[in-house]
Amino acid sequence: MNCEIKICSVDEEGRFGGPEHRITQVAKGLEAYGHKMRTHVVYPTDDSERFGRELTDRGITCSALNITRLSKEKKIFFKYVIRFIPEIILLYSLFRREKFDLVQANGSQQFKAAIAAKFAGIPLVWVLEDELMAGSVRLVCKALAKHLAAGVIVTGKRVYDYYIRESVLESKPLAEINPPVDTSAFDPEKAGGSAELKREKGRKIVTVSGINATKGLEYFIEMVSMLVKKYDDLTFYIAAPKFRSQEKYYRRLEKQIKDCGLTEDNIKFLGMLDDIPAFLKSADIFVFTSISESGPMSVWEAMAMMKPVVSTDVGAVSENMEDGESGFIVPIKNAAALCEKVEILLENPSLGKKMGEKARKAVQEKLDISIAAGKYASFYKKILNISEK
Repeated sequence: MNCEIKICSVDEEGRFGGPEHRITQVAKGLEAYGHKMRTHVVYPTDDSERFGRELTDRGITCSALNITRLSKEKKIFFKYVIRFIPEIILLYSLFRREKFDLVQANGSQQFKAAIAAKFAGIPLVWVLEDELMAGSVRLVCKALAKHLAAGVIVTGKRVYDYYIRESVLESKPLAEINPPVDTSAFDPEKAGGSAELKREKGRKIVTVSGINATKGLEYFIEMVSMLVKKYDDLTFYIAAPKFRSQEKYYRRLEKQIKDCGLTEDNIKFLGMLDDIPAFLKSADIFVFTSISESGPMSVWEAMAMMKPVVSTDVGAVSENMEDGESGFIVPIKNAAALCEKVEILLENPSLGKKMGEKARKAVQEKLDISIAAGKYASFYKKILNISEK
């Protein structure tokens, strides 16, 4: 088949985070590495400015539609319910008009995209990428995927265990593909440093995260409170977008910082950054504190930048990081364990350098965007019954 395959990748969330980063990277990779596949990304109009900008900057075709994410917020949930059928019709109309060959639903909550694809008669690939979804959403997702999905992609073995193992979905065509990292962009030889971090003296310990309860930032703060009692040359940075829906959690973190006697001299919230490679380039140690994750791209990016990483044991971290060799892996919700491993790296800079070198090699061999794009392309062809040549 010589003609181009048209894929519609639907994301009802829109707020830029790990899944949106993955969608952007995969779409870019499919075009960049000659797979003759063009992705059209659909996302909601609300809270999606950064996502739209990322897509546009990379030349990825996209549409912002008036679709609503599933949310616990009463106002948004009410809108989701009353607009459920009209939004299915909206997506159906787009799918039919653009004559897509395949629709991809990104996340277990993407019910409308799945239903619209079925009515449009277009094969659906459902990407599952979490381990901490509400039981009701998980059940609905599995029931719909059984009848609507032509194939399923999971972003790690633990996601497979959570959704697929010992269920009817085991009979579906399946692929495990970790979220990728662009090692040509996340390259310590190419990246410049962060001007803000360069102005600060001493050693910098950083994280790149979202501000929500699953990211475990309270354990990062608790770790900070332990380390500043032992070292007087450390500054901690949190690069994270803050959304209106997470204001309550953010206030809780602010209170914790105050209660721990910490100030902006110790810990700084930087918001969402445009140049993550530069930020990581200027860091000494990267810490990841999530309590639930599938394939944490921020960890892969820090590894690609040759940074020593201390990460919680979530998602595919243990599949791609060798504990004690290419990074340190600790249990979730354990600030003392985070502190212990960071101390080892502070006291042994040469160990951190060796870990960083091994980490970049591991990412290049297993997680580069070119590898992920090839896996996605092969799976799409399998679903569409297109032979590999």
